[in-house]
Amino acid sequence: MGTPPPAKGGGPFPFFMKRHSIKQPAFTLVELLTTVTIVAVLTSLGLAATRGVTEKTRTTRCLNDLRQVGTAFQLYVGENSGRFPDTSHQGTQQSWRNTLAPFLKTNFLGRCPACPRHPSRITYAWNDALADSRGRGVMAPVFRNPSATMVIGELAISQNGEHFHFNGVRGGASRISANQFRGFVNVECHGTGANYLFADGHIENLAWTEVQRRLKASDPTFIVP
Repeated sequence: MGTPPPAKGGGPFPFFMKRHSIKQPAFTLVELLTTVTIVAVLTSLGLAATRGVTEKTRTTRCLNDLRQVGTAFQLYVGENSGRFPDTSHQGTQQSWRNTLAPFLKTNFLGRCPACPRHPSRITYAWNDALADSRGRGVMAPVFRNPSATMVIGELAISQNGEHFHFNGVRGGASRISANQFRGFVNVECHGTGANYLFADGHIENLAWTEVQRRLKASDPTFIVP
């Protein structure tokens, strides 16, 4: 029997020759654009999630700071026959920043991490409606609804000092407008809201819309006790 003739295409191994000669198809423009779009979407989702976690962490650290102040001022009031801390109008040493210091823990920051460039050394301020014109703190029994009256809020970026000046507006603190309040308080320090400490010691993160609603109440106790 004779040797069979070589297959068309040359050589005794045409199958392998054909395998090596096959060209890999390149990505089309549509496929490339689709891949780039998917990568971009996934990246943006990842960044958004990271920002969300970071903001939540900042808000929590700020709330922890205010929680410490809440415990501190309650201890102070208990040791001072029911009188709330004075403001610096009674003298710098009488400011709540100094009188509450013995009751604060060593890890008290005093600065909201959401405002790292704030010009004030401490970014929280005392409600000056809780003191008389000389800065003397009020007595606890004057509060009609302690859980509704703010003690401390977050100081606006344009402000500097240890207390707000609500009493200085025309008509007094009881007639303060939303725009005037916003001039003193960093009402959207944490996204759409800010953190507040109340006279009963609890803390809340309140949206600016909710604060405006409380300021417009027929018998407001948000600022004036």
